[in-house]
Order: sequence, then C-alpha cells, then structure tokens
Amino acid sequence: MSRVLRIGLIIAASLLGLLTVAVLAAWILMPKDWIDQEAKRQAARIEGATVRWTRLSPGLSWLSLGVRVEGLYVRQPAEGHGDARLEAKVNEIFVSFRLLPLLARRMEVSAARVSGAGIAMTDRGEPPPPSAGGNPPAGAAGIALILPKLSFDGIDIRTRDPLGGGIDLRRLSGGAEFDGRVERPRSVRIAARCESLYWKPSAREPRVALPAPLGIDAAAEARDGGAKLQVTRGIVTLGPLRGYLSGEIRFPTAGKEPELALVLAGKPQEIRSSDEAFRPLAALTPAAWSTTASFEVRINGPPSAPVQTGRMTLRPLKIVSGPNAFTLQQGVASWGVQADRTFAAHASAGGAGLKVEIDATGSTAPGGATNGTLFVSGPAVRLNGLVPNTPTWTSGDLECRASFSLRPPAPPQIRWNVKGKNLGGTVPGLARPVSRLGFDIDGDDRVATIRAFNATVGSTTATASGTIRQGKPLGTATLQAKLDRFVAEEWAPPPARKGSSAVKSAPSASAPPPIPFQALDATVSIGEVRSGTMTVRDVSVPVKFADEKLTAAPIRGKMGTGSLAGSLQLTELATNPAYALNLDVQKAPAQDLIGGLLPFKVGFTGLASGTVNLIGRGLPGPAVSDSLRGALQGTVEDGKILETPLVAGIRKALGLVSGGGQSGAELAFRTLTSSLRIDRGRLLLDKIKGDLGKDLFEMTGSMGLDKSLDLDLLLRLAPERIKGGTGLAEFARFARDKDGRLPLTVKVTGNALNPKISIKPAKTIEIAGSKLQQEIAKSLAESARRDTTRRDSSRTDSTKVEDPLQKGREALKRLLGK
Repeated sequence: MSRVLRIGLIIAASLLGLLTVAVLAAWILMPKDWIDQEAKRQAARIEGATVRWTRLSPGLSWLSLGVRVEGLYVRQPAEGHGDARLEAKVNEIFVSFRLLPLLARRMEVSAARVSGAGIAMTDRGEPPPPSAGGNPPAGAAGIALILPKLSFDGIDIRTRDPLGGGIDLRRLSGGAEFDGRVERPRSVRIAARCESLYWKPSAREPRVALPAPLGIDAAAEARDGGAKLQVTRGIVTLGPLRGYLSGEIRFPTAGKEPELALVLAGKPQEIRSSDEAFRPLAALTPAAWSTTASFEVRINGPPSAPVQTGRMTLRPLKIVSGPNAFTLQQGVASWGVQADRTFAAHASAGGAGLKVEIDATGSTAPGGATNGTLFVSGPAVRLNGLVPNTPTWTSGDLECRASFSLRPPAPPQIRWNVKGKNLGGTVPGLARPVSRLGFDIDGDDRVATIRAFNATVGSTTATASGTIRQGKPLGTATLQAKLDRFVAEEWAPPPARKGSSAVKSAPSASAPPPIPFQALDATVSIGEVRSGTMTVRDVSVPVKFADEKLTAAPIRGKMGTGSLAGSLQLTELATNPAYALNLDVQKAPAQDLIGGLLPFKVGFTGLASGTVNLIGRGLPGPAVSDSLRGALQGTVEDGKILETPLVAGIRKALGLVSGGGQSGAELAFRTLTSSLRIDRGRLLLDKIKGDLGKDLFEMTGSMGLDKSLDLDLLLRLAPERIKGGTGLAEFARFARDKDGRLPLTVKVTGNALNPKISIKPAKTIEIAGSKLQQEIAKSLAESARRDTTRRDSSRTDSTKVEDPLQKGREALKRLLGK
C-alpha cells in the first residue's frame, strides 16, 4: 500500500471518528425536554388555529439529528370556530438541525422532510379573521427562520371555492432548496411532480380527470443585489407536453407584493390520443387523434392579481374513427385574464368542410358570470364514429348554433338551434336506412321545440312537430306526427341466427333507438299501416309513453270495407320489447287480418268480425315467434274455402264434387264461427263450425308453426255434394242423418303441404246401421205381402230380401277400403 493511500485512509478515519464523536455529543447534549416544551408552547401561542400531534420525539436520520413529529393535525380556524379553511393531516415530519450550533445548544434548521399528507384548502368567500393584535405570532426564540432544504412525498392537495369547485393534486412529491430566507432567497431550486390532476367544476358535478403527470424543474438566482430572481432553468411538463419557463420575479420595497414577469412557451411537438396523459379525455370518444401542438403563456403582475395571456395552436389535427378519417388544417385557442379576473377567450378550427368557432367572456372569480357562443357546421359524415351508438351518415349537412350563460351556482342557461338538411344513413334500432332527413329544432335548458321534422325510412315518410320539456335524466314530449304509411316488416328486428332463440337474440340483434324522453304524449296519424297481408288505412291513435311503457289507445282505422279499433301496449323498449295487442274487428277481410297478425296461413276468405288478443316479443306481425300467445274469437261471413292440399286431399278421399269458383274447387260459406288460441307455437282450434252451402262442418285440433297438423273434422254433406255412382253415393242412401246429410268424421295429420287423411267410421256406421235395419224391415214386409197373394209359390226368393243389406255392406267396404 502506498504511503499516500495510507495517509488518506488515516485522515478519513480521523474525520469519521470526529464526526461520530460530534454526533454522539450532540445527541447527549440535545435538550430533548426543552424541545418538547418549546414546541407545545409555540403551538399554544398560535391563535385562530388548532395544532396537535400524536408523538414528538428526537430522532436520527442518517447522520442528521432532529425532531420527528408524527400524526400532525392542523386546522384553521380552530376547532369549534366555524368551517375549516385549512385542514391538514401529516403522517410524519422530520426536522433536521445543524450540528455545530446544536453543540452550542442553539438550534438552526438544516432541512425538513414531509412524508404522507392530505391538505384541504377551502375558500369560504370572505377573508379570514385577523389574529389578535393584528400581528402574526412571534417566531420561536433561538430557531432561525431559514429552511435550506425541504423534501416531500405522498402529498395530496385539494382546493375548493365557495361553490365547491376546484383542483385536486394527487401523489405530489419532490423538493426545494433555498439559499437565504425562504421569502426572499438568494437562489432557489425546485423539482416536483404530481401524478394525477382532477378538476371539479362545482359541488354537484363529478371530478374530471386532466392530463397528467404535471412536473416542474426550475432554478432561479438573485440579480441586481437581490431585487429580483432571474429564472436560470425552467422546464414544465404536462404529460407529453413540454414547456420552457423564463422570466423573473421582482421584489419591490417592503409592504408590496412581488411582481411576476414569466413566460411559459412550448415549441411544436406531437401529441396523440394514445398518450397515457390523454387517456381520460380520449375515453370520451372512440376516435383516435393526433396533432402538433405549440403554446405560449405570459403571466405578469402580483401573484394575487396576475394578468395572463395565452395562445395554443394545433396544426394539423388528424381524426380517425374506423372509415371516417379527416384533417382539420388548424385549431387555435387564445385567451386573456385581467387583474380583476375578467377574461375573454376565442377558439376556432376548420378543415374537411368543418367549421367550429367558440367565443366566451366573463369572470374567473367564484360565482362570476360567463357568456359565450358556439357555432359548428359541416358534412354529417364527419360525425361518424365520434360518439358511440349514434347514426352513421352517408349524406347531408348539419349546423348547430348555441349561446350560453353560466352564473354558478345557478344552472347553466343555454339557447340552441340545430338544423339538418338532406341527411341519409343508418340509425341504431332501425332495420331500414333513413333518407331525406331534415329538421329544425331549437330550445333552451328547459324546452326543445321541433319546428320542422321530416324523414323517409324504407317506404315510410314521416313529419313531426311539437315540444320536449327537459328533465333529468330525460324529459317529457308532446308531439304531433304524421306518417304516410307504416310497414311493420321494415321496423321489425332482423331474424334470429340459427342456433339461437328468437327471444334471446332479438334485443342484441337490433337494439332499439335511444328514447330522448321519459314521458310522451303524442297524436299519430298514419295514412296506411301494413303488416304481412294486412292493410289498415286512415289510422289515428293517441300515444302515451310513461314508466317505460308505450300505450297506443284507442286505435281506429279502416280495413277494406270494415273497421278495427283497439289498443297496443309496448314494454321493455330499451332491452327486449314485448307487446300486448287488443282489437275489435268489424267486417274486415279475414285472410288479410290473420295473415297480418299471425305466422299462420288460412285457406279461406270472407269478412271477419270479433276480437283479437295477442301478446308476444318484438312488434305485432306475422314474424315467427315461440313467444306468441293469445286468442281470436268471432265470425267470418260470406267467404270461401280455398283449394289447398288439405281441401284437395279430403275431396279426393271422399270423392266429392267441386264447389265452383274460378278454379272449380272453391267452397262457399255463409257464416263461419271460430274460437282460436295461440300457445307454444301452435294454433289451437277450440272449435270452428259453419256451413258450406247446404253442407255443415265442425273442426277442432291444432296447427303448428312448422305446418304440422292434428285436426278432427266432422262433415255433414248434402246428397248433391256426393258424386253419383260412387261407393260414397251408394252408402249415403243408408247413412243420412235426420236432416238428410251424410255425416263423416275425418282425421288429418301430417303437414299442410302433405296432409294424411283417414276416415273414422263409428258415427257413420251407427247411422247407416239404423237406416239399413229400417230398409231391411221394409223389404221383409213387402215380401210378406207378396207371399199372401202367391200362396202357391213353393218358396220365397231370399236373394231379393237380402239385396239392400248386401248393397250397404259393399258400399261401406268400398268407402273404407275394407
């Protein structure tokens, strides 16, 4: 080991030893009791505030001796003297003292460290009461009013104005170094970082996350003999934005505030919505954006009433949301705040056909009024994808004008007008696109007035006018609407995909459009309503919406030469719509009526009168749905049974003659009485009965949505309906009922396209047996009379006696295939 190194080690060891001895001496000589007593005495002398702590004790931090204060609580004014203006809770403060003065039993602070604190400052709207005597309490004897170094971490600061608005700074950390007195240093260096920032507009509004983190790294030195502090280094960051601080702070003569002359400037720099700092703002829209930003802010005057001017430029501003991509060539915002806290601001942006302008004037003082105007115009396609669950436009233009006045804590006063011209596109919840949409709506914070509204959806053209009264969260509407036609299939949700139930998939397949009101009172006139084969004209109906239920009653309209009246109720509009339909029908076309309401096809025509009661999911109409339930009761008059595979099959099985009509196969009837129910995907025929000219029939059973059949048919056929020379005609001689008709019971299974038909013989055989017995008895009596006139005959011709019975048996065999 070299001699120089040995000497160095000896010197270092000696210095370390001396330092250790000094520290031990200071620890031994430190006036611990006096420190505690002096701290309590000074706290008691503070008027208008409460100061207390959980524990105060001497401490050692590395080689620094000092005092550790734990659980410090400070409140101003003192507890029991009104609402707090300042309230602070500090986990721990460690105050270090200079070592050499401490050996002389004189304490001078060398540094302080604050760990974990929450500080709340509230402006109560009036100045705090002065302390007794008008002078602040004297400082503690023997302690210098110099703080060379301050460090802090885990600090939360909250400010609130008299209206409950303010700024929240979370997880503040950093430090400051002062050369000289804190209030007028020879030099200062500050480095601090705040992890999160929030703005709270007022007491009733939620907090709004601002770009973060916020950081500052600045240094300044005294110039002109201490008359001013010149900024020698200044970097301010807000997320990815970086600004450079320059200027000075001038110290005037005693009794006056310092004067600020600072400039914060940021050169052009790129920022994006994907930057972590802007994620709270980017979450407001699905769109992504990027721009190059530059700014300059000037602050002049005393800290209590500074004058501020600023300008920020975004050039260009690129916005992308799916296929919607456009560029605003430039966006500029400028503002100025005067010493009396009045301000004026202007912002504008333009490009890609868009134009945006905002002007505002007012006061930044709590409760100060702000007035302004907003103007936005441009192609509607520029809005696509900027806000979720809104229309996707393909054409048209939009224009919005608004004026606003803010005077907290009163609610904002806003007057606005929105116009749309030749808009076209798709709207959530509508199966058909919208075209030729135009509107002129204006209003304020209480009432919106629809001056003009017209749109075409599918084959429907609608116009509307009325008012919407504002509410929270939605309002109440009073409207008058006219539709030239309404086609139910155009408004129904898309069919469910295979493998999923219609009920579960309906709401997800096509969510209903958002309802901008919680109550509606409207009068709706529709020239023509179509659903399946049903057409109703001149419909007029009052519509009410309340408690998430829409009721249309009474419904009145014309159908063919008849009419209908009733009511419709829709529930669960925002999730999975359900309906309840009740109709009273008078002489309406039966086939069209049933084809427009039920997913079943009926093979008859005529004029229907009666009642219809249906419930189901979605909207009323012929769409297939297992949720459909209900009942139909009434009569059908002056109609025809049309030729269908079922009718043709029965005709062929029984060998019946045609019924006439253009096809030669239609069966006319005068009156048909029906009682039908719908349940679990089947049409249940409690009983259908009627006449087919001179014939009568009754039918029970069911039909399924899958076209399956399970029917029991009782026919009472007139003799002329039966073809001559057939087995049925021969058998009909013996099987007529008391009215002279042939009763036949027919069982129908299979499906509507391929029905399976069989004949139940029990009823027919019963009647036929009775008739045959009468025929046989009559024949036997006739034979007996012939025998008395021909006594010389040696025997009776038995074949003639048995002939009627034999013929009946053969006809029955041919009819039943046995």
